[in-house]
Amino acid sequence: MNHRAGLKTAILLPLALVLAALLGIFHYGLNRHEKTVSDENFVLDMQSAQTYYQRALLRRSEKLGAALEVILRDEPFQAALRAGDRDALLKRAAPLFKQFHDRYGITHFYFQDAARVNVLRVHQPDRHGDTIDRFTTLAAESSGKTASGVELGPMGTFTLRVVAPMRDSQGLIGYVELGEEIEEVLHGVQAIIGTDHLLVIDKQFLQRKAWEDTMRHMGRRADWERLPDAVIVHQTLDLPAESINRALSREEKSSQDIDLKIGAKHYYAGTIPVEDVGGRKVGKLVVLRDKTQSRADTNAVLHSLDLFYLILGGALFAMFYLIIRQVQRRLDASHELIVARGQEREALQAQHILELEEERDKLRQAQQDLRLADEVFENSIEGIIITDAQANILRVNRAFTVITGYSEEDALGSNPRLLRSDRHDAAFYQGMWASLVEYGYWQGEIWNQRKNGEIYPQWLSIVTIRNEQGTTNHYLGVFADLSEKKQAEAHLHHLSYYDALTELPNRHLLEDRLFQALATASANNALVAVLHLDLDRFKAINDTFGHAFGDKLLQAVAKRLAGNIRGSDTIARFSGDEFAVVLTDVGSQENAVLVAKKILDTLARPFNLEGHEVFITPGIGIAFYPIDATNKDDLLRNADTAMSHAKAQGGNCYHFYSAEMNSGVSQRLSLETGLRYALERNEFLLHYQPQVDLRSGKIIGMEALLRWQHPERGLISPVEFIPLLEETGLIIPVGEWVLRTACAQNNAWLAAGLPRMRMAVNLSAHQFRQSNLTDVVCLALEDSGLEPELLELEVTESIMIHDLQTTLVTLNQLHVIGIQISIDDFGTGYSSLSYLKRLPISKIKIDQSFVRDICDDPDDAAIADAVISLGHSLKMQVIAEGVETVEQLDYLRAHGCDEFQGYYFSRPVPAEAFAALVHEQTAIS
Repeated sequence: MNHRAGLKTAILLPLALVLAALLGIFHYGLNRHEKTVSDENFVLDMQSAQTYYQRALLRRSEKLGAALEVILRDEPFQAALRAGDRDALLKRAAPLFKQFHDRYGITHFYFQDAARVNVLRVHQPDRHGDTIDRFTTLAAESSGKTASGVELGPMGTFTLRVVAPMRDSQGLIGYVELGEEIEEVLHGVQAIIGTDHLLVIDKQFLQRKAWEDTMRHMGRRADWERLPDAVIVHQTLDLPAESINRALSREEKSSQDIDLKIGAKHYYAGTIPVEDVGGRKVGKLVVLRDKTQSRADTNAVLHSLDLFYLILGGALFAMFYLIIRQVQRRLDASHELIVARGQEREALQAQHILELEEERDKLRQAQQDLRLADEVFENSIEGIIITDAQANILRVNRAFTVITGYSEEDALGSNPRLLRSDRHDAAFYQGMWASLVEYGYWQGEIWNQRKNGEIYPQWLSIVTIRNEQGTTNHYLGVFADLSEKKQAEAHLHHLSYYDALTELPNRHLLEDRLFQALATASANNALVAVLHLDLDRFKAINDTFGHAFGDKLLQAVAKRLAGNIRGSDTIARFSGDEFAVVLTDVGSQENAVLVAKKILDTLARPFNLEGHEVFITPGIGIAFYPIDATNKDDLLRNADTAMSHAKAQGGNCYHFYSAEMNSGVSQRLSLETGLRYALERNEFLLHYQPQVDLRSGKIIGMEALLRWQHPERGLISPVEFIPLLEETGLIIPVGEWVLRTACAQNNAWLAAGLPRMRMAVNLSAHQFRQSNLTDVVCLALEDSGLEPELLELEVTESIMIHDLQTTLVTLNQLHVIGIQISIDDFGTGYSSLSYLKRLPISKIKIDQSFVRDICDDPDDAAIADAVISLGHSLKMQVIAEGVETVEQLDYLRAHGCDEFQGYYFSRPVPAEAFAALVHEQTAIS
């Protein structure tokens, strides 16, 4: 074999090396040729770019000069410049500049007097009076002829300028200058030559701040620190700083172009010096040619030639290989004959050794299997017990001891009956032994007893072990403790049928029990009642004190409810703050009423939680089987409907179901459907109720109140549809419409000559919690043109105390704008003096519930007096709403109230009627 390998190596290896050397030489030559051609082409590109740049500047100079000749001969221009009349110059030059800019791209247009003082920049009329001392202007002054050239400004703009003296019959008047930035010239280089480029300017000719401001104004990158000595003022290709520095480092007279690799692309880079009209070398134009495609084409040719070369070389290599193999076969044949005879003797010896090793391995494997079986037996997590044919215990493992509590010494020699509990009778064990005798196997769940007396469930498998003659020698028992599994199943069952918070049955269990109760009632002709409870104002309590407090309140409510029903009845938590009670075989409707009253009474007592005393009441709906429904779903739905009617009556009461309620539900759904289209159909309108100054009797403001003009039902009361807007979330778009419409109306009144009055608009809780509330209000003011000081936003106490920190931020944002904030219905919610002094409140409104009986009820009068005193002490205005009699008005005036609104003065009226009311108002004596 070594001889064969040596022969092949001696012949084929040199052949492979020669072929590889030829391929390498070919590659090198082709690459050098491609590099030479690319270098020559790029030199032509550089020459073309420089030629185009110079000729383009010349052509544009001629164009600017021609335009300038027209201006110089214009007599009105001559007269205006000699008179220094900037207005006349601007009036005549502005349209001409626009025409030049649109048609020729001219960006600069100057008029200067004979002392080179700038009279007018047409492109920047506000800048004038400065002396112009650019090269082109000085050249035109010294030569008395037209001068042109490229000049660099301190802000980095590179501009082609043409300046000519303007003369009339009296002599020199001044100078006229036209300029054009050379951006289009550079774009022309890219479009005509097909190269990318960068224009960099030396920092010594620029002012940093002016340059950065100019770049940002032009929407370009203003990175002064990007390069050490220069900045980029124009580029068609974004290059890394290190690539730009490499390109700029090339010597101007060097013929060596720079090869740049940027990402996956390759570029040639060269530089052209850029001079201004004064001959200063102010920067460089970096020219870049993408050579990625040409390189790819060269590589493709190389790959094709490589393939051809490999095929040719492979063919030669294969031919030599076949020849060498024939020679080797003849040499190997004689060698193999000699070796074969020696191998036969070695094979016989190896076979004998192998047989001995196999016997040794079998013995070792048997020993390992015995050790493994013993380890498995002892370390199994299941208990294992082995008995003889008479059921005497011969061996147990550690798991047996852990599970049963019996040690190995306790168990050995004993009968497994020591584990028996009293849960199973004799028939159970007879069946077990019958299966072992007939089938040799038994498996099942069994309850056994530990040594400490605890009874626990097992999963037990018993196998009969027989010898070759079929005689039973041993029994093997394997068992697992099912205690944890049973506990988990019980816990899962509890979670499936009981509420995790209150430990009451959940809806699923209640429906199951209701189904059974209805089946029993149907068989016994009995009466079943369902009570559906919903807690009043629970959401307000939850929002005020937090969800953890709300959960504790629900637990306390559940505990009280459970103490007021029989053991045969079921109380369940449906969801949130809803509960249901099933009264089986209630006997009569009066008995259900008694239970409902007990629930109302027990919940009427205050709840003391976490140092707070709170009150919670329910609305209860009652439905009966078989009077109101004959199946559980209808019965639950009807009880829910009755509960909704109880809530609609103010809560803290019970209500029986009646068929008419479904009609009411249908009407409510119809009303809700109409609401969803009312805004887009323009069915909403605003009425305005005057707010009157109590001292002067004059109207000083108004409150915008929403009305709905239904196409079929006419004008619908807000009491009927406002709650629906809140529930459906439509209050957000409708509330925004109210805000925008009210602002627009107030501004329209101002434009019509009405006095300045503040427009009050109510904000709902949903609106106030919008994250973009401030933006919505600002947009309404901006679109309407109304001053912020003429808008007042009314919010309730319950809205403000929810998330006080967010409320503080929102109200301060509105206050800073200038908007007035007032508290609506003050005293009816959770009043807190701590938030009053922290929030930017300017007015508080006394709720009409306190005004209604203010002259007859001492409590209402005391509350009103306290609110007025509190408001004035906190530097707030106080307004009373719902004033309907002169007695109420006199009382409020006597006790220092500032403003009032109500039917005594005017009901809410449409915009036209309100305007007429303002015109005709008279002071209230």
